[in-house]
Amino acid sequence: MVALYGTIWLSLLLFAAGESGRSLSPRGSAPPQWAWWTFAGGLALGVLHTLLAFATVHQWSHADAVRITAIQTADIYGVPFGAGVYVNYVFLAAWLADAWWWRTSPPGHVRTAAAVWLLRAFYMVIIFNAAVVFAGGLRRVVGLALVSWLARLWARR
Repeated sequence: MVALYGTIWLSLLLFAAGESGRSLSPRGSAPPQWAWWTFAGGLALGVLHTLLAFATVHQWSHADAVRITAIQTADIYGVPFGAGVYVNYVFLAAWLADAWWWRTSPPGHVRTAAAVWLLRAFYMVIIFNAAVVFAGGLRRVVGLALVSWLARLWARR
């Protein structure tokens, strides 16, 4: 379980660090190289977390992942929503597309404001739910600090 939780928390911390490097770089200039590598490393750990969850928790059963997700969601929101598994896939796909765009775009290239804010809103909903709503104890405190940092960072721009 340490590997399962450790990979996702380190993944989210690397996401925030990469976003920090990207968001704190002067407008119109390329973010530092370390920021992209940190962001991409977080993505790799997020994928590893998903694989570990399927291997250790769900015994490679997608149906089990959907069933357990529905139970967990019902416990929190009162509505069984197993499709949350697919939302997590979309989160990883969006993160991958964002990392790819960042890596292949010209230095200083600016995305449209609407696309940036739509992506950030999606990230925030997923991260808030994962790191605050579905977390408990110290993990929830760390999650609150993480989403607060991202909100503050993104509000600067």
